[in-house]
Amino acid sequence: MSGEIQIGQHTYPKGLFLGPMEGITDVPFRKLVRKHGCAVTCTQMIHAQALIKAPDALRVMETSHITQSEKPVGFQLCGNDPEMVGLAAKIAKDKGAAFIDLNMGCPAKNVVNNGGGSALLQKPDLAAKIVESIRKHTDLPTTVKIRVGWTDDAKNHVEVGKMMENAGASLIAVHARTRSQKYTGKANWDLVKELKKYVRIPVVGNGDITTYQDIENRFNETKLDGVMIARGALGNPWIFSGYTPTIQERFDTLLEHLEDHLTFYGDQDRSYRTFRKHIVWYTTGLRDSAEFRDAAFKERDNQKFMNMLHEYFKKLTNES
Repeated sequence: MSGEIQIGQHTYPKGLFLGPMEGITDVPFRKLVRKHGCAVTCTQMIHAQALIKAPDALRVMETSHITQSEKPVGFQLCGNDPEMVGLAAKIAKDKGAAFIDLNMGCPAKNVVNNGGGSALLQKPDLAAKIVESIRKHTDLPTTVKIRVGWTDDAKNHVEVGKMMENAGASLIAVHARTRSQKYTGKANWDLVKELKKYVRIPVVGNGDITTYQDIENRFNETKLDGVMIARGALGNPWIFSGYTPTIQERFDTLLEHLEDHLTFYGDQDRSYRTFRKHIVWYTTGLRDSAEFRDAAFKERDNQKFMNMLHEYFKKLTNES
């Protein structure tokens, strides 16, 4: 396992990162994973243009919110206009960001078609100008999240990594897949390990981490500065500590997460609706979970839904 890792003036106790995920890594989720051993958290991806032009929009306010108790937290920006991303970084600093993370990894078609996310892998010169603009507009450290390339025939992680370092990036996180792979196939950590040889800044690897043993194996095999966990943390905040919860502890954590979710979002119906994906993840692999979800998710009355959830876990606890 890695030791401390430095990002600007902030020293984190270990190199365990939560990967930003749209619609997921909000304040309640970040708070939860930090409690269970995650060291470095970041907001979900926020479009620079939206932050500048629609700062009062509900979704922008929710995704860009950082609470005092969870600091330090990074702020992930997406965009392809250096000046606009730089100005957005200045707003992010005012919102309490500890560092700015440039998204160069998102493979989503709507993001890529607008020139953001992993589309920047095809224009590393432009990406370097964006990093320089962030550095010009703020004194916050800048990190970048990339993929190993656009396609299998266009892997340019070493070139991009060097350019980001020269532009002033303080850390680089690498999803060990190409954009064309999206989330399919196998992550190639040998390529992340290769990049580490060519840059002096910390390198963090990401991809196919589903257990705590995976984390330890990656650190031992690659000697990277950090490991980033994304989908592996869904319904499983214990992945950061290696702890195996009881059924009751799993349920208690689900309820704690739900309570924070309800408090943060306010609107009861919307909160229950947006939390249902988390219930899918918390119950995955448990006995009769598919049948439970099939029945429960048809229920639109929130109290009846919660009664079904309590009954399901009570039955599991009694049988264990």
